Formats: sequence, structure tokens, C-alpha cells
Amino acid sequence: MGKTEKLEILFRGIFPPAEWKERGGFLGIREGLLFGTWFPSPEGLAYYTLTVELPAGLKAISSAERLAIKTLKRRRIYTFILNHPAPPPPLVYGKYEYYYRTRGSLTVALYLKKPDPELAENYLKRSLAYIEEYKNLLGAFPYRRLSIVEISKELGEAYPTLIFFGERVLRLPFIPETSLPHEILHQWFGCGVYPRKANWSEGLVTYLGDWRQAEKRGKGVRYRKDLLIAHETWCGNEDLFPLSRFIRRTNRCAQAIGYGKGAFLFYMLEQKLGRRVFQESLREFVNRFLFKEADWDDLERTFSARAGHDLSPFFQEWVERKGEPVLHLAKRYLFRDEKGKYRLGLTLYQDPPFYRLRVPIVIKGSGKDIHTQIEISGIRKDFELSLNFSPEEVLLDPEYTIWRKLEDSEIPPTLGLILSSGGKVVISREKWPVYRPLVHYFQHLGYRVTWKTFTESELSNENVIFMGQKPGVLNFLFENNRELKPGFYLEVSKSPYYPGKALLFVRATEAEEIKRVLPRLEHLWRYKRLLFRQGRLLEKVRSEGENGIRLPLSTETTGLPLKDLLPLQEIIRRIGLYRVILIGEEHDRYEHHLTQLEIIRTLYREGHRLAIGLEMFQQPFQKYLDLFIAGSINEKEFLKKTEYFKRWRFDWKLYRPIVLFARRNGIPLVALNVPSELTKKVAQSGLEGLSLEEKASLPEMKLDNPSYRAYLFKIYQKHREFIKRFPKFEYFYEAQILWDEGMAEAAYRWLQAHPDYQLVILAGKGHIMYGFGIPSRLKRRGIRSLVTLVLGGNERISSGFADFILYPEPAKRPFTARLGVWIKKEKTGVKIVQVEEKSPAAKAGLKKGDIILRADGEAISGVEDLRLILTFKDKGDSVKITYLRGEKEYTTTVRFQ
Repeated sequence: MGKTEKLEILFRGIFPPAEWKERGGFLGIREGLLFGTWFPSPEGLAYYTLTVELPAGLKAISSAERLAIKTLKRRRIYTFILNHPAPPPPLVYGKYEYYYRTRGSLTVALYLKKPDPELAENYLKRSLAYIEEYKNLLGAFPYRRLSIVEISKELGEAYPTLIFFGERVLRLPFIPETSLPHEILHQWFGCGVYPRKANWSEGLVTYLGDWRQAEKRGKGVRYRKDLLIAHETWCGNEDLFPLSRFIRRTNRCAQAIGYGKGAFLFYMLEQKLGRRVFQESLREFVNRFLFKEADWDDLERTFSARAGHDLSPFFQEWVERKGEPVLHLAKRYLFRDEKGKYRLGLTLYQDPPFYRLRVPIVIKGSGKDIHTQIEISGIRKDFELSLNFSPEEVLLDPEYTIWRKLEDSEIPPTLGLILSSGGKVVISREKWPVYRPLVHYFQHLGYRVTWKTFTESELSNENVIFMGQKPGVLNFLFENNRELKPGFYLEVSKSPYYPGKALLFVRATEAEEIKRVLPRLEHLWRYKRLLFRQGRLLEKVRSEGENGIRLPLSTETTGLPLKDLLPLQEIIRRIGLYRVILIGEEHDRYEHHLTQLEIIRTLYREGHRLAIGLEMFQQPFQKYLDLFIAGSINEKEFLKKTEYFKRWRFDWKLYRPIVLFARRNGIPLVALNVPSELTKKVAQSGLEGLSLEEKASLPEMKLDNPSYRAYLFKIYQKHREFIKRFPKFEYFYEAQILWDEGMAEAAYRWLQAHPDYQLVILAGKGHIMYGFGIPSRLKRRGIRSLVTLVLGGNERISSGFADFILYPEPAKRPFTARLGVWIKKEKTGVKIVQVEEKSPAAKAGLKKGDIILRADGEAISGVEDLRLILTFKDKGDSVKITYLRGEKEYTTTVRFQ
């Protein structure tokens, strides 16, 4: 104990020759380059001293703060000493011109293979300026030396005290203002504070370096949008992994996540905390972890401590989740009030999983702009704006301040759309000799070749490349009046029919011209049009696309004479003449349910013998609906027995007034929906995946309605979550038909058994609009006396939409007690995976990782148990939560203010 032992390892290595330099390290007579673990080394960080003996005409370079050089007759001995823990150092040697500058105790050096004083002056001057800039932000430079080294391998890479640039990379005009500040920042993050597991440093360095340099040049919006376009282009509809699993840039999708999404995370974090707190947190992080390893959890704790509140929900959303928010904007109303102001009602939607966001909104019109931000944390947020001018359009996030899914209109035509996914190549056989290298290139990317003449009817949901000849039917998509000059010409256009897909026209005069250019194509992926001649790039053109999600307000207007508008009582009188009244709703809009109640109440008071058919209850639980109406079970037992909170995700209090009115007045309730187990199975494996017993339980089904199929396909394509949840459209279609047919069959059977009743059906408007869903299937079963009434939202209506449409005034939703936690089921209860800031749960002391065991003394085995208890809490009430933290039980009182 306390004794220091010395372990000496002797080894010999055989290194590849210089011609292998593109494959990794090498040793040659005139130069050498060794990266990574080129010698036996311990895991993790260690202190290194490196001694190298070389011929006198060569210079050696490695990670060092202290450098000793001993000159013998024809040899030099270099000793590199780094006084801090570090990974294994690289080694470079060769004939170099040495340039340097000092500032205080810091030496910045540049090693060039050939004399170039002007280039050296530019790099040294800029390097010192960047170091001063980042010292003001982060604190002292971590090391006493920084060497920028020109090497044979084409890359840009940083090691402690070192930055390597390839020969061509070093001389590119944009490198000193893009890659150089990026790699200098790596001396703090990546080579000063080391990533332990996931690589958080690339995102942070990209934000502090590339991002902010672009902002200085007035190109911040374009830079941010380019990061999002890169993600859309190379990752498509599915991320490979979350940020918490990013290690290194293995492909362009990984780069888009690690660098792009990572940079956005730190930008959004700074917007959330403010620049002062953000910068103080960075300095504290550097001070605490310099020359140590750190992970995302360390960043979260550091920023949380400085901010004074828990930031784990923010990091959970952006670090642990794959993907990005998917946002939509819709108009609810626009009118001019009696004071002459324009009242604009909008709805902001997001697809699940939901994020907590502050979404920038810009309203334009009459040469004026209004900027606002809308907070959203769930599926939708309704809001109203009062304006002094007539609005013409609304833009969502036009300056790209949120990491989000881009709409197709925002994505410009780029070569990247062609390179990132397959399709087909259209070429004639006589042009094959010229285009052979290019055909082979695209075949390697997954393209297949077709030799026949292309027709517009062959255009499908894939990319198409036209080699040597523009497609006559789609000629309008490309530059028609352009004189085609000699050389290798490429032009991209977006597919006019299929979002996310592109068309490429290519023309070349000789195969050699193509061969010269092929290695460079991927680096030029952002461009729409390229022209090469003799290997030189003569023309490159970008297309930008729209900025922001655009909602036009000045669109084509339809209307009707106001004298033809009917009061609700007259509409009720007219629909009361029918045996079946179908009322289509949006499930989460309280005003829709209040309107349904008013219709039911009026019909009942006028003596109609009614029953109410409900989509939100499934057929196997019909007996519990009967028991509830009969007064045999109470409301809580009713909800538990029907498994309401397990099978229907919408707030019970939205439907409660209707169901309680039915109970008080003895109005029968009819469970219409088929069991969710059945629809889910069909959605995943189709009708063919059902067992014989399951098939025997199916209602009569009609699948051959092409109009309904087209309507559902449009919905399926529009909603990304549908494509994820339902792997095949055919299965999605069959599940929807089963849903419609099942409800129609249940309603039909009940009507047959009760011929003296009217049935009011309450269901989602998608099952009722245009008569495709339940109405047509009731008619097929012989129920002809039916009428459709749809409660309107944001959809555009046309002939046949419904028999009647109502637009009720928005109503405030009833209070619903919510803890403000995200939970998942565990064996012993439900585990809290996230606690919202300032929520009732947070105020009561509940934390991430707690397991809720009981609420008001009742055991909690699932989410539905907790929702059931909270449903009966009002504003001002409280609930006692017993929870497990570690191995100890605690009890706290959560109050709902």
C-alpha cells in the first residue's frame, strides 16, 4: 500500500507504407502519421510523455505543452510532455515549414509542407483572435501550445494541443472561418473536457463555433435551416438513434443528429435560460470537468444547478428521444369586431410524442409583421390574436429556432434527395457507353435501370434519374430555355406528385468527364444545379424553398346567403324527423360535446324516445352501461368496469354531462366500438392475421369503396405517426373499415331489437363526414332514415360533407386534476419518468424515478387507476400519494390549485 510500481511494456509494430495513408496511419521515409492506439495504452485518460528520434531534416509533432529537442550529429530527439490526463497522443513527422506566434504564455504554431507566409499569417492571426473570443466565453485556454498541422490525409480533426487539416482542406477559402473555430473550440470540449459515453461535444462545438460564426456573417437563418434540411435529407422519416447514443460521425445521418440536433439543443437551452446563465453554466462545466470525462448527465446537473431549477425534462425530451417535433397550424376563425379589430383564431397542433415548446409565430399583412410565441405541451393549443390590420398569412417558425420536422414546401430540390434514397434510372441503350460510370454509381446507391421510354403514368413514390434526355411529359420541371453548354450537367426538380421525392436530369458528352466528378458529388449535395467541364465546377445553384410553415389566410372564399342560416332549434326540429341521427365530433373539443348535449336534451324534452350510441365504449362492456343507467353501479364503478381510461384516452369530463343526463333520465346508452384488441391486431397484420375464431366474430365488411380508400390514403400519408404505427396502408385501411362496420353493426342490431327508439350516434367526425364511414354501412344494412350533422373545425367543406354543419362557440374545458408527471407502468406501481416544472407534483416534492404505490389509500397498478382517482378531484381538492423512493416509502399531499 502506498508503494508506486513501474510497469515497462516493450513492443514492436509493423506499420503500413505511405501508399496506405488513406486507410489510416502510416510510416514512410519522408513522412509519417499515426492516430489512435498505435501503441499499447491503458483504457481512459492517462499522462503521456512521448520520445521520438528522427533524421535531422524531419520535424516531429505530437500533443504537448512542453517540447524538448535534442540535436545530435544527424538526428534529432523530440520529447513531448503533456501535463494533463489525455487519450493516447498521435504522432506526425515530415519536412515542415514552421510558423508561430506567441501571446502571453501561449504559443500558436502552424506546420506547412511548403513555404506560404501569407497563408500562415491568415491562420495564425485568426487563431489568436478566436482563442481570445472563446476565452471571454469559456475561461482560459486549456493548454500552453496549439499546433495546426498540414497532413496528407484529407480531414479536419482535433487532439489535445493539435489541429490537423488535409493539404486541400487547409487551403479551401472557407476553412479559416468555419472549421478552424470549430476545431479550436474542441480544445475546450472534446480535447479538454472529454466525452465519457455519448459524444455531446460535437453539438456544443458546432453551436458555439459554426453556428455563431454564421450568425456574425448574417447567415444564421440559412445555417439553421441547412441543419434541418440535412436531417430531413439523410435521415428520412426515422432517426438512427437519440443524441444519447451518438458517438461519432459514421455517416451523414449520424452527423445530422450529433452535430445538427446537438447544436439545436444548446441553442434552445440558451433561449430557455438566457445568455448570462447559459455562459455561466458553460464556464462552471469547464472548471469542474477540465481534463476529466463528462456525460450528458453532468451537463444536465451543471445547467440545472446554475439555473436554479430541474432541467431533466428538457434533456429527457431532446437527448433521450429519437426524432423531432411535428407541428401543424390551422385557422379556426377570422373576423372583424365592432371596434374594427381583426380577431384571428388559430390552432397549433403537434403529433405525438409531445414536446414542451415555445413556437414562434409571425402574422403578415398590409406591409406589417406581428411576432409572438405560443407555448404548447400537448396535442393542441388554441389561441387568438387581436390585430390592427387585415392578416394575409401566418408563418410558423420562419427563422428556424426549433429542431422540428420540415414541411415539404420548406425543403428545396437538392442533389441530396437523389443521393439519399433509391429509385430508377431511365436511359436509352445507345447512351449507355457515355453514362456507364454514372449508372454504376447510382446502382450502388440502390437504383435500378430501365431502358424503355418514360411516361408520366410511370411516375411513382420514388426518385427518377433521366440520363441524356429530358422526359417530354415532365420537361416543364427543368430549365427549358437554357443553352446546354458542353460538360457534365445535373439539375434536380422535386416530384410534382410525391412529397420527398425528386427527379434528376443529367447530360454529359463523355464518360471521362463523369469519372472526374463522381467523388465530389456527395459533397455538393445541397445544390439544385451543377455544371462541370474538364473536372472544374463552373456553376452551382441552390434553391431555398419556403421559410417556415405557411398558412395563407387570403384563400379562395366560399359562402352562402345569411338569410339561409338556421338557428340550432330549427336544425334540431329537422334532424328529429330521422330514425338515426349521426353527430360527428372532435373528441377533445368541449363545445362539441355541449352542443351534442343540447341536441339530446331538446329532443328528449320534446318527447322523443331516445338511445345514445357511443364510440368511446366498446361492445363487450355493454352490460355495465345498462347497470349504470339502471342505477345499480355508481360512476366510479362504471368507469372502472368499462375500462374507460385504458381504452379511450380523452378526458372523461368532456363526455360526463351527456352520460349523467342519460342516467338521470333513463336514456339507454349503446356501446358501439369493437374491442381495441381486434382493431390493433388488424392494423398490424391485416384481416389475414386474425384467427378463425376472430374472423368468425367480424361484422359483414365491404372493402371496395375507392373514394373512401383514396380519402383514407390521403390521411395516412399526411400523418407521420400513422405510417409508424401501421406498417402497411392496406392494414390501416382494413382496421378503419372494421371500426366503421363494427359500429354500424352494433347500431343496426340495437335498432332491430328496439324498433320504437331513435338512436343518436356520437362519434369522431372522420366516421361520419361525406357519409363514407358509419352512414353508408347503415344504409347497406337497410337503415335509410338517417341524417348527418358534423361539428365543424378547420377542415375545408365541400358538397356532400354532411347534411348539416355547426360551428359552436369555443367553450372552456372543465377542470381536470393533473399531477403534471409522465409515468410508465412498473410491477409495483407506476414510475415517474418526468415531472413538469411548477406542476402540482413538483410542488409536492415528487421526483423522477419515484414509484407511485397508492393514491388516497387505493393501490395503483396502472395509469388507468391513477386517472380514475384524479377524475373525481376538483379545483382546490388534494390527493395523498404514497410512493417509493429508493427502498423507502413516503406519503405526500398533492394539491390542485
